[in-house]
Amino acid sequence: MATDPRHTQHPLRLGTLDCLNRFMVAPMCDVTSWPYRKLCRDHGCGLLFTEMISSVGLAHSGERTLKMMEFDPEEAPVAVQISGCAVEHMETAARMVQDYGASMLNVNCGCPVKKVIQGGSGAALLRDLGLLTQICHRLRKVLTIPFTIKVRAGWDANSVNAIEVGRIAEGEGLDGLMIHARTRVQLYEGKADWSLIKRLKESVSIPVIGNGDAFDPDDALRMLEETGCDGVMLGRGAMGNPWVFRGCLAWERGQRDDTWRPNVAELYDGVREHLDRYVDWSGERLAVIQMRKQLIWYTQGLPGAKELRKSLPQLNTRGDMLSTLGRFLETVDPDRPWGTSRPSRAGFKEGDCATGCETPA
Repeated sequence: MATDPRHTQHPLRLGTLDCLNRFMVAPMCDVTSWPYRKLCRDHGCGLLFTEMISSVGLAHSGERTLKMMEFDPEEAPVAVQISGCAVEHMETAARMVQDYGASMLNVNCGCPVKKVIQGGSGAALLRDLGLLTQICHRLRKVLTIPFTIKVRAGWDANSVNAIEVGRIAEGEGLDGLMIHARTRVQLYEGKADWSLIKRLKESVSIPVIGNGDAFDPDDALRMLEETGCDGVMLGRGAMGNPWVFRGCLAWERGQRDDTWRPNVAELYDGVREHLDRYVDWSGERLAVIQMRKQLIWYTQGLPGAKELRKSLPQLNTRGDMLSTLGRFLETVDPDRPWGTSRPSRAGFKEGDCATGCETPA
């Protein structure tokens, strides 16, 4: 039997969970929904994450919230991330996630979006370590699946407390933690402090996953080498770019070039599969609205992408979207590797976080 190329010689184990490899996709609102995750897995993602899901929404069995948790058994390993600050709701949601069959539960302690932190969730938990400890303690008692948290460096430059949070997680028996090495106040500005990831890794015995400014395979491998972290979580680098994971695996094997990047035909096929899955999942109207934003990310860096963006509001059907994309790609060199510029948060603003989900890292 052939070896699955998504497995590597560098295993990552989170509690009892064996990830396929050391590279995972960050939980991102309107990005890591069911339609996109298969593409990431097909191209080598070692651990999939759902969008961040409100514990209150889960506890009250909201239809939209439950739909956000949907995943296929073949997606395993797949982690569900929840947010919240009310311990009772968090426990109820955690039990539901476990009963649904998730491979791992992750609690968001880092989302910087105002509507999330105003309610005491996300990065606000970094200012109330007593409550964070209580949540970790309560959920660890009821969970048998692996349990991790995702944090930021701290609230601001004067209160960087990720190492203290890491020790709390270790003390409460968590199976690992993910750190976006910026403070809440930084949002997505400035540079992520990779030296903090290194210090955190040296301070705890549980696995540490680095996050922040890993846009491509070069960044991901450098983060592993410079910090000693156990794995890398890609956010913005994976927006409209599921191929980045095959790049990480290729670079890990020593093939450090750009041959992992898709050509124009692969780009078209990837968008078509993503769109078709979205139509199946949510219906054509909503799928097309959501995929307008995805097209910005898929085509960023290609000549003429700015003009394409202007036409997106007029796309209302699957056929409109594919024909417009097809015409656009006819103007691009078919052998030109896609994605030669660094991704940004184009088309993504804080207000897009409609359900309190994690914004790109």
